[in-house]
Amino acid sequence: MINMHIFIISWEGQHKNAALICHQALTITDKVTLIYSDPNPDLAFDLSCKTIQRPNDLFWGDKFSTCLAQANDDSILVVHADCHYSDWTKLIESCHRSITNIPAIGVWSPLIDHVPWSLNTMLIANISNSSLKVTARTDAIVFYLAPPLVRRMKLAKYEANLYGWGIEWMFVCAAYAHGMIAVIDTSIEVKHPKNTGYPKLQAQEQLAEFVKQLFLPEEILGRLLRSHIKQRGGFPILPE
Repeated sequence: MINMHIFIISWEGQHKNAALICHQALTITDKVTLIYSDPNPDLAFDLSCKTIQRPNDLFWGDKFSTCLAQANDDSILVVHADCHYSDWTKLIESCHRSITNIPAIGVWSPLIDHVPWSLNTMLIANISNSSLKVTARTDAIVFYLAPPLVRRMKLAKYEANLYGWGIEWMFVCAAYAHGMIAVIDTSIEVKHPKNTGYPKLQAQEQLAEFVKQLFLPEEILGRLLRSHIKQRGGFPILPE
């Protein structure tokens, strides 16, 4: 069995795919938790894993906070249920193999389409003889966090960050501040919808407030990462 806690994030319209991901994950680990919201407060799942329903008027920030509360000292792999991949077992095994071979990996993510940035502008280095790319950021769509980063993210407050933007920026900055790296595995390509249902202006305002919780070493590393992104022609994560 693979020793990481896998969290599936679901909401109205995504539950069928969430159940499919859960079933596949349960074939290789018993540490699977489904965290979901739905207009129906009595909705239940017939699954052999823990399920936690959250209020329907709360979004990603609350669901991620719930993941952290359930994680103990485990590493975690989080999957949003609007993602599609042919074999989630393969994805989990690829993640596990990467972090076993390279213990310095603090953040792992597959290659995800329709994210609002390009891999080229985020690239820091290629890892030799590997499909892994060291990057200045990932997204918070499908991602792994090592235990030190889980512990760090538990220290943040999420109540005012309804839509959860900036969570990925915090954990990547924290990874580098901890002497770890963030990587994207280009051999695993996950399909994801192009559009977000969140109000962008409000989400961006919440992001700006949320990242004020960065510790000083994280803020310094974040500035260096943003400078690298800008130099490669990418857009800034935050206003200068």
